[in-house]
Amino acid sequence: MTRMAILALAALALAGCASSETQTAAGAERDCFRPDDVSGYTVIDDNHIGVTVGANRQYVLTTLFNARDLDWTQAIAIRSSTSWICTGNGLGVSLVGGDFNRTYPVNGVARAPETEPTVQGS
Repeated sequence: MTRMAILALAALALAGCASSETQTAAGAERDCFRPDDVSGYTVIDDNHIGVTVGANRQYVLTTLFNARDLDWTQAIAIRSSTSWICTGNGLGVSLVGGDFNRTYPVNGVARAPETEPTVQGS
């Protein structure tokens, strides 16, 4: 091989290492949960659903469909094409519920803002 081809291969290898480090760092910052860990649902408004994970982690799911049409008296499930649901665009995530199992695709997942606990006093 010529010296120029070897330098080009070395540059490609270094570029690959740098991009994988960036992806790993970005992946470490992701906020994720498993669908099985969801313990409650609430309607925030027409296009936002609150999801409780575990005892107190809150997330907001965004959908283009009217969330108030989801039949809350029946079982509701959250489905994902992977075993984790992470904050971001919601690709592959959907809510399913009602007598006819209507599917509501999710187009955004965000961590709900932390709220200050209210102090009860006399």
